[in-house]
Amino acid sequence: MKRIIVFISIAIGSMSYKMNQNHIPFLSTALSPYSEELGIIPSALPKTLFQAETYAKLETGLDDIQIYIGTGKQGTTPGYWIQINYTFIITSLEKDESLNICKDTIRHKFSGDTAMIQFEIIHHLSTDEIQYIWLDENNNRSIKAIIIPLDHPLQEGKKFPDLFVEQLNGEILSFNDLIGKTVVINWWNIACAPCVAEIPGFNKLVEQYAGNPNVVFYAIAEHQKEEIIHFLESREFNYIQTLANEDAVKLFGKSYPVHVIIDSEGIIAHFARGGSEYQYIEIEKILKELLE
Repeated sequence: MKRIIVFISIAIGSMSYKMNQNHIPFLSTALSPYSEELGIIPSALPKTLFQAETYAKLETGLDDIQIYIGTGKQGTTPGYWIQINYTFIITSLEKDESLNICKDTIRHKFSGDTAMIQFEIIHHLSTDEIQYIWLDENNNRSIKAIIIPLDHPLQEGKKFPDLFVEQLNGEILSFNDLIGKTVVINWWNIACAPCVAEIPGFNKLVEQYAGNPNVVFYAIAEHQKEEIIHFLESREFNYIQTLANEDAVKLFGKSYPVHVIIDSEGIIAHFARGGSEYQYIEIEKILKELLE
């Protein structure tokens, strides 16, 4: 009889906890018109690639995490943007026609993918109200943002996995074959505005190190070969171009851009997610330190 009582007590406690979780109210704010004077979005981001229209600041409850979200257009395509500290992201939310809302769960990795912050967000299209709630690693709700620790294969100090990718010339590249060289990797997508904005700076890097055979630059794109070839017909990108596969997607994820620098021993010396027109300056700085 005692065992039954204990079991019922635990079950009721668990049900009560879940009910409390479901009743934690969403936080709320409103979208306001965006202007360049706010200085939230990087000024180096070309207006031809993305134009912000509205913005709202989300209350994280953490002094060192600032998050903004808003609407805008990438060319003529409407979408959403998120600025988490200094990382700018263009994304989309799933539309529910019956409720006239757009919603999704946003998961953002930072600090070399060793930490993550995640939250549910709802955009009420008729009122421009934004509702949001923070989530922990078990998707439990919280009114305060939670930094979730992660173990990631691309952490600085770890050996870079032996990834195989196809080059545009059809040859297969093994990154293990590059041990002895310093390797710079750009994970990118032709539809990613920050990725495209970074290309001129990256071309400067390739030119700067053209006389050093021990420094190589590789781009990995999640596209069909024909799409990359077509893109390169109108825009020069002088990294050695390779094509993503399932293993590459698992390694780098579905957000762009990602930057990795591997030292001559095959160890990850630098990992960064997100970028801008001036990303090449940070990469150049790290290369100089590695090659001293």
